[in-house]
Amino acid sequence: MPTPDQAHLRFMVRRSPELVTSDCSLTRAVQAIFFGANDACLPSSPTKHHVPLDRYKQNLRDILLHASVVAQNPRLILITPPPIDEYKLEEHGLAVGINEVMRTAEHTKQYADACREVGLEFDVAVLDIWSILMAKTGWREGETLIGSKKVGRSSVLDRLLVDGQY
Repeated sequence: MPTPDQAHLRFMVRRSPELVTSDCSLTRAVQAIFFGANDACLPSSPTKHHVPLDRYKQNLRDILLHASVVAQNPRLILITPPPIDEYKLEEHGLAVGINEVMRTAEHTKQYADACREVGLEFDVAVLDIWSILMAKTGWREGETLIGSKKVGRSSVLDRLLVDGQY
């Protein structure tokens, strides 16, 4: 059985088979890469989707350096994972029979930060959904993260995130 990080790369390749050959005739002007929301679950999560942060960053690098991506020379956009609402995630989890903490706002922020870092490293555009949504909540760097159970519920995240994650 593949590890979660291997499975995610295999999933990407299976979902987009034309992406895996460097000589494909169909090129993309723009390719968006949106990984990290599931990878950012806690190591103890029952979903087993956790990908360690350093592996997540390497996976993004591997995608950006993949032969077919390089051959097509598209305009690339990395998309950060969105913030989470721990309150809503707990409610959603309980509704489907999960009563364990699967994600935290702080842990998810690390994956959004990592995505931005890889974007800078490769000079690739980053659609920073995490920061855009957090700005809507009024959060400022250095404050306790909105969406965390360390602060009260956010009516803004409640409206923006259907299940606490998306």
